[in-house]
Amino acid sequence: MKITPRITELLFDLSELETSENNQYLTGDIEELRNNLLQLYRATDSHSSRETIIAIMTEAGYPWFGRLAKASNRTVRDIPLKKAANEGQFMSDEDFLDLLPANGHFH
Repeated sequence: MKITPRITELLFDLSELETSENNQYLTGDIEELRNNLLQLYRATDSHSSRETIIAIMTEAGYPWFGRLAKASNRTVRDIPLKKAANEGQFMSDEDFLDLLPANGHFH
């Protein structure tokens, strides 16, 4: 994930929306950020935070994430992650791409 000025702005917005407990997901290096945002999406109850996470993922080049989150009968919260951050491991690119719906399009 490449951090653009727009992503930086959205991350600051997200940090203002989230509780101090959930702000732990906004720390770490660039490689951890994508997985942390997925974890935060699952952890937060804030609709505004979820919309901001979708905007970040779209800006980062994952536009299908928003479609998956909005269109799926199951929420992204319910998608099992093979490597959870709370186990000290992070999702690989291959595992992350497995979240793409079978009939989805990757741009």
